[in-house]
Amino acid sequence: MNIFKSLGAENRIFRDERPFQPDFLPDELLHRERELKEMALSLKSAASGKRSENLLLVGPAGTGKTSSARTVLKQLSEYSQRPLPLYVNCWETSTRFGVLGELAEKLETLLPRRGIAADEVMRRVVEAIKYENKTPVIVLDEIDRLFVSKNGDEMVIYDLARSQEVFGVQIALIGITNDNELMARMEGRVRSSFSPRTIDFKPYTITDLKDILKERAILAFFPDVLDSEVIPLCAAIGAKAGGDCRVALNALWQAGRAAEGKNSQKVLVEHVKAVKERALEMSKQISEKKAEEFDELDTTILALLKKKDMEGGELYTSLAPFKFTDRALRLRLERLEELKAIESVKKGAGKTFRIRKG
Repeated sequence: MNIFKSLGAENRIFRDERPFQPDFLPDELLHRERELKEMALSLKSAASGKRSENLLLVGPAGTGKTSSARTVLKQLSEYSQRPLPLYVNCWETSTRFGVLGELAEKLETLLPRRGIAADEVMRRVVEAIKYENKTPVIVLDEIDRLFVSKNGDEMVIYDLARSQEVFGVQIALIGITNDNELMARMEGRVRSSFSPRTIDFKPYTITDLKDILKERAILAFFPDVLDSEVIPLCAAIGAKAGGDCRVALNALWQAGRAAEGKNSQKVLVEHVKAVKERALEMSKQISEKKAEEFDELDTTILALLKKKDMEGGELYTSLAPFKFTDRALRLRLERLEELKAIESVKKGAGKTFRIRKG
């Protein structure tokens, strides 16, 4: 028997599964109006070839940072033909040479296979930009990856930020990161050259997630195939993952697939429950991937907390050799908590920190 025939008649669950794809961009990005407006105000001058502010979009995973950048650049390109949007994912391309090489490729600039320095690649990128006679707006997604190797790969930010001063070419940079301490970790000359306006992206609330899921559901599913409790439950799963919209969307999509697999005419709560752990595993994998970015200070904090739970003041004293401020430690602990590496427990006027149990 043909295995496809054994699956039964075509199910009427999904109208279109594309709204659940990672690169899907809705016509309207819900609950990010403030962030979009702030980005647009900073980048509007690029439409007339003038100097624009550099931006750093900061917030936990799944809070719409990349989608917001893509939305603003799409609308900026519709508003004017002058801007030239260029996107680089630094998780995939995490070296100075690699970033410049990818920009050269996007600008259709041929490079020798070997024997060329990063400075020469930068020069060719600038020549291509001048030829285009446009104002590049370069997105460096997961920009914090440039700081992992300790090989000076973050100097590509310095290269691009100083393009006006060195080459007479305007380039606007948009960095995207989950690390709210990134600016503090930058070398002074990189930080002063980049000097971005920071835009904070807060986690989505459960109400926000419900609104987003309802919008995608209209696009993705046939009418009346979702049980009334499906969207609230998927939103709760995303909220449990720290307000991560991607996890909520993945739960809804997987529930729809589970319903199809059971030849059900509707997506039910039981289908969501069946895929809940798989959806939350996505959040765990993201956290584990980010854990690769831990530096010496992170690993020292984790080693101290592995021995015993510690209050903030005790941690600060134990970490005195690193010579940082109370605020820097607070930001570092917040970052580790966002990565789900540690958790804080309220105790009296302060907090006690401990290793998060998996």
